[in-house]
Amino acid sequence: MSRSMGWRTAWVRRTATLAALLAGAALVVPAASVHPTRISLTTVGTAKAVDAGDGIVWVLALGSEASPGDDVSTGLTDAIQLIGVHLDTGRAVAIGLPRDLYVEMSDGRARLNTALRDEGPDGVAREVDDLMGIEPDVVVVTGFEGFLSMMGAVGDVEVDSPQAFTTEDGDVRVRRGRNTFDAEEALYYARTRETLPGGSDFERAANHQRLLLGVLDRLREAEDEAGFMEAVTLSALGGLQTDMSPAQVYRLVQALTTVDPRRTDACIIVGTFGVESGASVVYPDVEQARAVGLDARDDARLQGGCRDGSG
Repeated sequence: MSRSMGWRTAWVRRTATLAALLAGAALVVPAASVHPTRISLTTVGTAKAVDAGDGIVWVLALGSEASPGDDVSTGLTDAIQLIGVHLDTGRAVAIGLPRDLYVEMSDGRARLNTALRDEGPDGVAREVDDLMGIEPDVVVVTGFEGFLSMMGAVGDVEVDSPQAFTTEDGDVRVRRGRNTFDAEEALYYARTRETLPGGSDFERAANHQRLLLGVLDRLREAEDEAGFMEAVTLSALGGLQTDMSPAQVYRLVQALTTVDPRRTDACIIVGTFGVESGASVVYPDVEQARAVGLDARDDARLQGGCRDGSG
């Protein structure tokens, strides 16, 4: 059997199994009142890209700081990444938005990391659309428990770091160059800011993107391993809350697991530091944000680069 035929066979087996699992999820996932939501999938607007299964799908991925046992939508957001996936080509772009971006919200200006708690997933999507000119199709919110469960199923991931540091929690020593993280180490790596060389949200957002690339590499590497994708999918079902149909979830999972990390652009929205009401904030570079959004919106590519961002 040729390598291409083997890949197609593995892909058919994987997607067929995922389809069955996700169809069953509509029946077995408990309501949030029974099991606290650990992972939330929410559609925004018409979410046409998810329904059509072609073109560009935009996913707003949020890391919630909600305490274990609490609904993830009640927390502040520690990680904010807008990810565009071209379903026809496998190309993707990740745009990191630092949590301290100071933006205009419905009841006045505030840090972007408060939008989930105060306005819900739709509110965060609206703020990102106002800044970037891109309306997400789906908002994915993951808490600490959901992250550890998913990463535990994915297994160890490799992350290439341009700098050495020790994480704030867990005392994980991150080497310059290639690192291998288990689930807990990946969480410590993702949460660290104060001990980064520059101690900035820009650096932390870039680390989130490096971790995402490591996960994508692991998914592609393990696509032929029997039971791997099934285990990753099942790890998300406990505490999953979604308004998506099983078909929509299937298309979303299919899109994210076929992204080629080598054809993925990355960018961080930057700005200037300031203080508002005693809290550190970042005044966003609105010109950069809008230029990046306009460039990436229709093809999930950054042909004009990051416009002085740190991606």
